[in-house]
Amino acid sequence: MGTSKAYGGPKGNPTWSSLSSTITKAVNDGHPTSSSLAGVMSHLVSYLGGSRSASSGSSKTGGGAGIRTARKLGSFLCDVKNHGFSNAVNNIAGGDNINDANQAVNIIIERCADKASSLDECAAKAAIRDLLNDIGIESDTLQGIEEEFNSAIDKYSIKELLVKYFGNYLYQHLCNDFYEKLIKEKGIRETDNFYKDLREYIIEKTTSISNDKDLKHIDWKSTSGKNLVQDIFDETLKAFENYED
Repeated sequence: MGTSKAYGGPKGNPTWSSLSSTITKAVNDGHPTSSSLAGVMSHLVSYLGGSRSASSGSSKTGGGAGIRTARKLGSFLCDVKNHGFSNAVNNIAGGDNINDANQAVNIIIERCADKASSLDECAAKAAIRDLLNDIGIESDTLQGIEEEFNSAIDKYSIKELLVKYFGNYLYQHLCNDFYEKLIKEKGIRETDNFYKDLREYIIEKTTSISNDKDLKHIDWKSTSGKNLVQDIFDETLKAFENYED
């Protein structure tokens, strides 16, 4: 479920109370409707300032850590595609000696994500862990990890992996902000069932995002790399926007 905090929300932000009430109602008996899940995600996008504000990194409530992490993740995935996993993981390790699979996974997470000192950074880091679980990065050997990364990149495009990352990032924002609150108010079974359905809904809504970009030769540290990541995040956010009741 990721890091969850009891969080009262920012004072003076009217979109927070709308999001909070919408997600509380949506839990229902642990079997939310598609309409209620659409409302939750739409209110989340509004809380983040709307697709344009969040995807540009100008929102004060979220988006910045997700963008920064996605740029580093995209760069790493392209390095795997272009130069092989061993070279890519050694590059991201910055000279550290990688000896085993767990160390490799932790290095990838730590070097792509920020230090997780804010809720936004916590969501960004947890989203990488979710993504690696989703695409089956689970081997206990370096060779196995390499095969799993190669298989995932062949199965999914790099853009699709970044869309999956951003979907997990949005999901983690809702976990961080509401999980403990919902357990207290609705119960653990109902809350866990709600989050299971929410995650499936996010995956369903983002699978149709078009994959029309070749990202193998992007300079991820450049302005064009930043703009590309922002565009992918914007597409992801727009999949959920404007469904408020």
